[in-house]
Amino acid sequence: MSDSKTYQQMRRDFQELFFKKLEPFLAQYESERKKQLCKAYILASPLGVAGLFFLCFLFKERGAWKIALFFFTLSYLTWRSIKKRFEKDIKKKIMDSVCSCFGNLQWISEPYVEDKFFQNINLIRTYDSSSYDDIFKGEYNGVNYEIIESKFIRGKNSVFDGVIVKLDMNKPFKGNTVIYPETSMHLSPSSKLVHTELEDTVFNQKFDVFTDNEVEARYLITPSFMERIKKMRIAFYADKVACSFYHKYLYIALYTTRDLFSLCSLTKPVNDARQFFTMYEEIISIIKLIDHFKLDQKIGM
Repeated sequence: MSDSKTYQQMRRDFQELFFKKLEPFLAQYESERKKQLCKAYILASPLGVAGLFFLCFLFKERGAWKIALFFFTLSYLTWRSIKKRFEKDIKKKIMDSVCSCFGNLQWISEPYVEDKFFQNINLIRTYDSSSYDDIFKGEYNGVNYEIIESKFIRGKNSVFDGVIVKLDMNKPFKGNTVIYPETSMHLSPSSKLVHTELEDTVFNQKFDVFTDNEVEARYLITPSFMERIKKMRIAFYADKVACSFYHKYLYIALYTTRDLFSLCSLTKPVNDARQFFTMYEEIISIIKLIDHFKLDQKIGM
């Protein structure tokens, strides 16, 4: 019998925590939010105005749009940096309590230590640099999992922006099997992985499978697994989905440009309930992956 909390218990505990403790506690930081909002306007607004100037009045000048884009980007990054610093300070004070509502869950504020490992599992195609935001580690129904909000860059281009979910499958894999959104050229992420066609033609039209162990790949990617993958992009509001089976883990990359697990908007009260319950739903949606893939059964897909 699992001692993990039910979804109903998680929601009840979260509601009780927010309305009884977090809402009154966070009220004391409202003046600090307004101070940070003022700072953001002072620093970011002139950059935005400069961008508008080049866009509207000097648009005929050669390279004006590039300069405008530079100022717009700098304005956005300035605002985001101020917001993120304020958010991190608040999260350090409250996330232990927030995570307790989900059972065995921990929020990690330190840099992700397995950075280079993502190149080994071929989940993300070649990248030069990476950055991480929110990181969670937890256990649900006997399954250990990690939630890693991350971004990977190659050159000047983003090759991944979203969340990687690492799920312990409780069983070792002999090979490496990856699933990518379908590409017309079927380009493999590694010389060791071969493109493999499955029986499901609809799945083949939407995804590419690459593996160094075709027998294991067909055992893992069953019709039920394929159905879950096809539905997952919509269920989790992801632009694209990729997966990798490696060692004893299933890695799921959910591509999304949304800033997940976001709190402390500078333009809203710091104890705004909508932000907190949006974050709750985002965490719950990830935990539900374990039930979604029935990983606690410790059997094949």
